[in-house]
Amino acid sequence: MVPLFNEEEVLPLLLSELSKVCDSTKKSYEIVLIDDGSRDKTWRLMQEASERNSKIKAVKFSRNFGHQSAFGAGINLASGDMVITMDGDLQHPPHLIPEFIKRAEAGNDIVIGERTKNEQNSPLREITGTLFYKFLSAITNLEFKNVSDFALYKRSVVETLKSMPEKERFLRGMVQWVGYKKSYVPYVVESRKAGSAKYTAKKLFGLIMSGVTSFSAFPLRLAFWVGSFVFAFSIVFSGYVVWDHYANPSPFLAGWATLVILVLFFGSIQLIVLGIVGEYLYKMFNEVKGRPPYIVSETRNINDSK
Repeated sequence: MVPLFNEEEVLPLLLSELSKVCDSTKKSYEIVLIDDGSRDKTWRLMQEASERNSKIKAVKFSRNFGHQSAFGAGINLASGDMVITMDGDLQHPPHLIPEFIKRAEAGNDIVIGERTKNEQNSPLREITGTLFYKFLSAITNLEFKNVSDFALYKRSVVETLKSMPEKERFLRGMVQWVGYKKSYVPYVVESRKAGSAKYTAKKLFGLIMSGVTSFSAFPLRLAFWVGSFVFAFSIVFSGYVVWDHYANPSPFLAGWATLVILVLFFGSIQLIVLGIVGEYLYKMFNEVKGRPPYIVSETRNINDSK
């Protein structure tokens, strides 16, 4: 299944390559496309493709609900014994699909594409991504490699993922959490074939925050230890101020500058801690409301019961 957002330029190339690769496997298949609220001709092209080929299933969201929600919809709607998720920009190479299937048939429940290099990213972004996954592995006791959502899941894994009710989803984290036998296929992420990148810095930061807060209480514990350190520092600092007042005829710490610095320091610590707590409360708020993670407005070649 493939989520799409304003991908009118790359969609014809994507469908052409996917169809060729899937036909070469000599297996029955379906291609589930999720239009995540596109504002260009993506949905019209999806409709036309589904009319020409009944194996292409098209789903349109009522608005843009996000990359992870689109993957969730595809997993819910896919009916095969194996489900492959991938992005629609052809940076996830379709020619690896036969290798994914081969490894799954060899006994692996999950087969994941592991990025060895990203030709589109800057060196700084590559280093940041690598460090993020190392950090996530350290604080969650799960094994995170430099991967995206390019993966194959057997039906048993799909049913497990469907049974997980959270609305704020981080699919690559959920995949690590469920366990099962995994295999990794190395590949090089090529530059986009057409169109522009849809993952802005804001969306990327949101994904990082979702990953950290969905699978670890480390930020909350860090806030506690930072608060404890600041408390200890304030005790020591207070003692120094008293000593300096009596021992030094011209106390160095006298004056408004010291007061302002201390107020800003302690105030910033409080705001950081409140921000961390607020992030967790926001996730809890979204879960408690019970709203669906996405709304489907139109479908093509999809059974109404789904």
